[in-house]
Amino acid sequence: MKEANHRLQGLVLDNRYKIEEKIGIGGMADVYKGQDTLLGRAVAVKILHQNYTEDEDFVARFKREAQAAGKLSHPNIVSMYDVGYDQGYHYIIMEYVDGETLKEYITRHKRISVDSAVKFTIAIAEGLEHAHAMGIVHCDIKPHNIMITKAGRIKVTDFGIARAMNAGTTMMFTNSVMGSAHYISPEQAAGKPVTGSTDIYSLGVVLYEMLTGRVPFEGDTPISVALKHVRERVVPPTHYNPSIPPLLEAAVMKALAKNPDDRFHSITEMISDLRMSQGFVNSKSSRLVPHDFATQVLPAVGDDYDDYDDYDYDDDYKDEKKSKKKKSFLQKLQSLPQKYIIIGGICVFLIAFLWAFLSFGNFWSNVNVDVPNVVGKQVTVAQHILEDNHLRVSVSEVSNPNVPSGQVISQDPEAGTSVKEQRLVHLVVSKGAGDINVPDLTGMTLDQARSKLKALGLVIGNITTGNDPSKSDGVILSQSPANGQIAKGGAIDVVINKPQSKQVTLPDVTGLTVKEARAALSALGLSVGNISGSDSSSAIVTGQSPAGGTNVDEGSSITLTTDAKAPSSSSSSSGSSGSKATGTVDITVPSGKHNQEVQIVESDDSGSRTVYDGTNHPGDRIVKDVSGTGTVHIKVYLNGALVQDQVL
Repeated sequence: MKEANHRLQGLVLDNRYKIEEKIGIGGMADVYKGQDTLLGRAVAVKILHQNYTEDEDFVARFKREAQAAGKLSHPNIVSMYDVGYDQGYHYIIMEYVDGETLKEYITRHKRISVDSAVKFTIAIAEGLEHAHAMGIVHCDIKPHNIMITKAGRIKVTDFGIARAMNAGTTMMFTNSVMGSAHYISPEQAAGKPVTGSTDIYSLGVVLYEMLTGRVPFEGDTPISVALKHVRERVVPPTHYNPSIPPLLEAAVMKALAKNPDDRFHSITEMISDLRMSQGFVNSKSSRLVPHDFATQVLPAVGDDYDDYDDYDYDDDYKDEKKSKKKKSFLQKLQSLPQKYIIIGGICVFLIAFLWAFLSFGNFWSNVNVDVPNVVGKQVTVAQHILEDNHLRVSVSEVSNPNVPSGQVISQDPEAGTSVKEQRLVHLVVSKGAGDINVPDLTGMTLDQARSKLKALGLVIGNITTGNDPSKSDGVILSQSPANGQIAKGGAIDVVINKPQSKQVTLPDVTGLTVKEARAALSALGLSVGNISGSDSSSAIVTGQSPAGGTNVDEGSSITLTTDAKAPSSSSSSSGSSGSKATGTVDITVPSGKHNQEVQIVESDDSGSRTVYDGTNHPGDRIVKDVSGTGTVHIKVYLNGALVQDQVL
């Protein structure tokens, strides 16, 4: 190895990049400091190990790092300058960072402030945020791949196993996975597809290590550590460093959730939570040096652990949550910055002073006042009495059916107490019986509702009508308000059921006498209204409004036009001479009852006889030929009432 390193020193790649000295060793490649002879600047030269140069998978992964990093341009990501192959060496030319890795920084500083840990994490996350926006997942975030410049700037490097988002897994064709065991996510260890959530988990491990001085899981072999990431719960960081604020610990535990869906939805969301926690950190943290494993090829944990996302890890933290509750109040105060404690103390003092001043009156006054008795008085009177005695008043109201509204029930301080002037006296005032529960009035008649409301101290408000054929006429269909409470004396609006009127077919009563017309209309629930002409019972109806056959509401009034003339002389003479008269009776049974009794009676000089007597339905037509001698009268009866009387 030393010979290989010595052989590379001084080597010039592609007549441009001169290798000077080795500055880093990795699992797949070594990093050298070099010189760009064309531009005259220092560069970092990453050269793939010779034993991998014949492995197409490693060569492809080496080139993919250059392609991935070449797409990125961010102050927190190491810039990529060039990539090539010369003299049997695959190489990448990168920005040279004069500084140290975060791992070296953690090891060198036995104490690192929590505030610095949060700032470092935010800087790393901002670089990853840019990578994720470009569709690239790093897949190997660990302190070894984070550089800190001498100016304190964070640089993310080594995109050797980076993946495009949703492009697959970090699984090799040999059913192995790439990654660093201590920082690998459960889905990486299980060979599942990787997303931005994978980097969030690894960054959570880095933050955990900076806060506690140790990684979440230790083991004798990389595989044992990877299995712990999948199977075992994470011990909360406050177990090792009690000074970590609750907000920061919550962010760490969320980033380290086994199920990717339970982590931050994006690296941007994680940055937001970390920035929020920056105001709640202190600077005490002890450092330990944990055992380390480099980035390497690991066998996938297999399908036995594919159900890691179904595991309920919430129960695993019950003991830790209980121990948190046992923290003393002083320990919690110690975790807050001193400025917040001072500001909080001043606020508490001011609130206490203001409360005492308002409650106990003018401190510097030498005048004492005996509190007068105002119980039983109206509140306005009580206020005047107290104010006249240089006291201040506050009032609260309560429902009390036994005390009239507006009357003072009690006072504090009590009557006769000697207090400083401007002392606050609190009065409890009755507001009467209070609100009343709204009763249900539906189904009641208007009179029943009025009686019920009167007993409760309520009244009927606006009355409107509605129509519900399934409900009885005159009952309440709905009310407003329908429920809840209402003040005493309040009104309740109701809707009363008013069914639509039934309709009947108006018969033709022209030719009948007024008396006969009245009988015919009455049988159908109709009445005679205005009569134009003679209103004599024997007057003949010559016209009607509405006309026969029209549908009208039951109970309507019909307007008639009459003629006072007697029957024609030709008919009389024919009757007196004893001549024979013939004719036809043609009637249609009007609407009404389902079964209606119809009777046709014929009378002449020789006597009377029934021509038709039967039961018919509305709409039935009855046609009968009639004849007689002398004066022939034809009378038609409907349900026993005379509805038609005519002379042939």
